Amino acid sequence: MIRAVIIGFSHMHVNEIAMYMQEQPDFELVGAAPVASGTEPIPPMRYTHDWNMENIRNTYCGNIYDDYKKMLDELKPEIAFILTENCQKPEVVEECAKRGVNVCIEKPLAVSIEAANQIKKSVEAYGIKAVVNWPVAWNPIAHKLRKIIDSGIVGTPIKMRYINGHTGPLGKGARHRGVDADAEVMTDEMRAKTWWHQDKFGGGVLLDIGCYGCFYTRWMLDSGAKSVVSVGKNLNTDFGDTEDNFAAIVNFSDRMSVIEGTWTTPRSMIPAGPMIICTDGVIVCEGPAENPGEVKAYDIFGKELDTESYTHPQSYKNMTWHYADHILNGAELFDMITLDTNMEVMAILDAVVKSARLGKEADVVKC
Repeated sequence: MIRAVIIGFSHMHVNEIAMYMQEQPDFELVGAAPVASGTEPIPPMRYTHDWNMENIRNTYCGNIYDDYKKMLDELKPEIAFILTENCQKPEVVEECAKRGVNVCIEKPLAVSIEAANQIKKSVEAYGIKAVVNWPVAWNPIAHKLRKIIDSGIVGTPIKMRYINGHTGPLGKGARHRGVDADAEVMTDEMRAKTWWHQDKFGGGVLLDIGCYGCFYTRWMLDSGAKSVVSVGKNLNTDFGDTEDNFAAIVNFSDRMSVIEGTWTTPRSMIPAGPMIICTDGVIVCEGPAENPGEVKAYDIFGKELDTESYTHPQSYKNMTWHYADHILNGAELFDMITLDTNMEVMAILDAVVKSARLGKEADVVKC
């Protein structure tokens, strides 16, 4: 049995992670604890920190500690799932690493490449395992898309187009896996006090949604990103100091990626998954982002091509199933969740943020 704990309730994905652990027979969620925040308190509206904590307590694990360090010392878990504010990740990873506790960090890895390097330093210094959980890493249509690329039936990828978003993490109609209800309507004053809308805590659409575009860029186009030109603006959430919309172009020597993110558009209006433009055709994901359909490939004349069927293995159902297969059966970790690959993803994301903030092209640092 893999003994696991949760550290942090700031990210609403905590409900999803707890649900997965409950459903995975080789996992046991033995404890959970918050991490002290500098944000101002607000009522426990659905998907906010305090609401998430009570939902975990009442639904998945009644053993809630006040101090996560004490929890680590007493429970001695095999792995800690980190769902803190983005700015808190290096500190929490270091405390886990000191105690020999492996970590699963909810996407993205960090707020910057500098913070990511702190995490890597702690992981290497104490020799722990570190993985990064991406909900899209377990999406069957994304794996089929990559397999079509590898088959070569539409030639070589030269451009990826991707847009993702929603009405904001706590916006109207927002719903997150693990809870079967929409976010409650919050006033602008309430949302302004959450970490999502404050840059100093690692909030904003660049990190929340931009990270997915960077993840897909690295997954579908491989290594080699050189620079980024991006624009970020706050168009509809002026109560916060973070961007709520952005567009970015990631430049390779022989490829490019165009990614966009929004906190103002419902997911039902957003295309599912990336589009991959290749030398001899295109690969597209059908349906809206909230209900993706099938992946199809077309040649340059618009004729649909036959593609091999894809069966999604149970070990790729979600992070808990994948990690259990790795620990108990010795299966290799999916490359896209490893720390080394996520350093590359973070380097692209860091350039997206820097370009948007500085108003000029930013280099992607080599990792």
